Amino acid sequence: MSLSNEELTFQIQCLTTTLDTVGAYIYTKDRQGHYTYANQMVCDLFNRSLNDIVGQSDKAFFDLSTFNELQENDRRVLDHGEYTESEETNIVIQTGEKRIYWTVKKPLTDVHGQIIGLCGVSTDITERRLLEEKLMIANQTQDKLFSIIAHDLKGPIGFIAGLFNSGVLKDNHKSPDLWSAIHTSITNIHKLLENLLYWAQCQKGELQPEKIQINIEPYLKSSKKAFEAPIKSKNITLNFEIEAELYIDVDSFMFDTIIRNMLHNAIKFTPQNGSITLKAERAVNHVLISITDSGIGMTPATLETLFTSGKHNPLSGANATKNGTGLGLMLCKEFIELHNGTIGVESVVHKGSRFWFSLPTPNSAN
Repeated sequence: MSLSNEELTFQIQCLTTTLDTVGAYIYTKDRQGHYTYANQMVCDLFNRSLNDIVGQSDKAFFDLSTFNELQENDRRVLDHGEYTESEETNIVIQTGEKRIYWTVKKPLTDVHGQIIGLCGVSTDITERRLLEEKLMIANQTQDKLFSIIAHDLKGPIGFIAGLFNSGVLKDNHKSPDLWSAIHTSITNIHKLLENLLYWAQCQKGELQPEKIQINIEPYLKSSKKAFEAPIKSKNITLNFEIEAELYIDVDSFMFDTIIRNMLHNAIKFTPQNGSITLKAERAVNHVLISITDSGIGMTPATLETLFTSGKHNPLSGANATKNGTGLGLMLCKEFIELHNGTIGVESVVHKGSRFWFSLPTPNSAN
């Protein structure tokens, strides 16, 4: 039973409406790779009418690298009759936007089974890929937290617990060295837990800087007070080279945390009778602050992953008890980037390290 023209028109309209509202990019091409049909989503993507699309190849709509990739996939279908499923990354010339698609293509044949073109269905999976990346980062963060807890907390807590269990404290209740070691362990636990809390808040976006204008010099010089005991016990020389009247807009708590963490690392890895220099100077549109030590330095492999949360590459001290997970430095990086600043490090094994960071001056922050 043949259909009337009216019935055929109605069915075509229904099919067109279905293809336009199916939520995917649907198109057909001839043997030369020229479009013979495109649904409304394709028209919207290219910002062209169907008449402007038909007869054109992908070269008219995509950048060269995208065109070459699409053409290679199309030829597999058109020349070899393959049914393909693949991920395609496309950049539309008109918008410059990069999108990721899951694309299915199959050959179209005539009544004799000869290939006359292809039909493609592409689904935008860009948001899904972004979510997958965020999930991967979240899993890496979780792994990092577990690693930190296992590595940095287990050691000092086990040390203290062992002292209590062994009864050594009863026999050495007047030993200053023993109580100093206990005090150091407890201080390190407190510092680690504090850093863990702030870092976790940063990962969730809960910490934002509340900036005030400060004069750098008194802030940097006062940082020495928190480390007077280890500086004295290791006979470390702490030098200050600070230009006068240096002002920056910062969250004072975050700034203190950055300095404390960097200075803590410098002291920890600087040997007996070593030296540390804390320097602050003006530069173009920013202030440069650095902490240079005469410590043990770091290998290139350690430097590569120093600020990366996804990889566990602990800082190496003079012995195993000084190793750390580098959480403090990652927290510094988070806080500095919240201020639109940058951080870096130079280091040579057995010669020392120089950690530096720059922050915008008040007149360049905007």
